Amino acid sequence: MRTFAVLLLLANLSYMGWNFYYPQKQNNLMVRAPSRQASRTLQLLSEVRPAPLSEQSELTEQKEPSSCISLGVFNNTDESDFLVTALLERGLQARAELLPTEETVNYRVYMPPFISDTAARQTLNELQQNNIESFIITTGEFSGGISLGLFSQQELALGLQESLAGQGFATSIEDIVTISNEIWVTIEGLSQVLLEGSELLDLLSGGLELEVIEKPCETIASGQ
Repeated sequence: MRTFAVLLLLANLSYMGWNFYYPQKQNNLMVRAPSRQASRTLQLLSEVRPAPLSEQSELTEQKEPSSCISLGVFNNTDESDFLVTALLERGLQARAELLPTEETVNYRVYMPPFISDTAARQTLNELQQNNIESFIITTGEFSGGISLGLFSQQELALGLQESLAGQGFATSIEDIVTISNEIWVTIEGLSQVLLEGSELLDLLSGGLELEVIEKPCETIASGQ
């Protein structure tokens, strides 16, 4: 009986020793890679390669220019700012603009600056004694000279110049070009057809009678 117990104890010790060494041998086994890999459904932004510049330029060229409409004319910036605010609150891109109108040309008859103030005042007295309206210019390029009138028609200015020459007064004529600006509100991405005939224009304009024009869009920059 004692011999059987000893043999059983040795058998258990041998089994424990085998389990202790055998896992180290298993670590040397090669694991085969799976023959198929799962498809990738996610991709990092850093892994996305941008399209070549040539392809980007082609895509840009394919885009049609967007259309803008402008509403005007506003009497002051308070009216235009009110409309811009209302449009922005409705998710539309809008801005106030100063659009130039047609040029206006006026013609001024004048005498160039004199060598001294005394000479200018002496000539002014002679002009006024001949009932010729005139005054000394005090600012600008021709300060120290004499203004003899401003005319909207060139023929009138030439007529006065000729008349003064007959009285012994040499004069010159200056073309004064004036460009007037009008206040308009430009909206991007809204066609004239959709706006006209709808209640939106009446609602946003506050009852103002506004003209609507459609034009190609320029980039709207934030204030831009």
